[in-house]
Amino acid sequence: MPSTVSVRLLQALLGTAYLFLAAVALAKATSLVTLLVAAGAMLVSYLTARRIPDAFVSPNAVFGICAIGLAIICIGMVADAVGGTQAQEWVAIVMAYCAGNRFRAAGIGPTS
Repeated sequence: MPSTVSVRLLQALLGTAYLFLAAVALAKATSLVTLLVAAGAMLVSYLTARRIPDAFVSPNAVFGICAIGLAIICIGMVADAVGGTQAQEWVAIVMAYCAGNRFRAAGIGPTS
């Protein structure tokens, strides 16, 4: 077990989980408007988010750092699993927004 964990790595993992949930919701929603709004939300959140400096935390602090993100992922999973069409649209847009924000925080993408 490593003695420290990169916070940027945690952000990238959260972003990947959000993106996966958005993709599942988009596959179920099958709406072009939802796809366009989700893509726009992801782009806007990426462009307005801040890149965080790479910090390292102990493995014991990982849950505390990711707790809110994990709660949002759980809510998205439930909405993906049992939600109707409107829930799928909501999940696709919200998870795409969250993914853009987390990818920027992780430092993924162009530097500006």
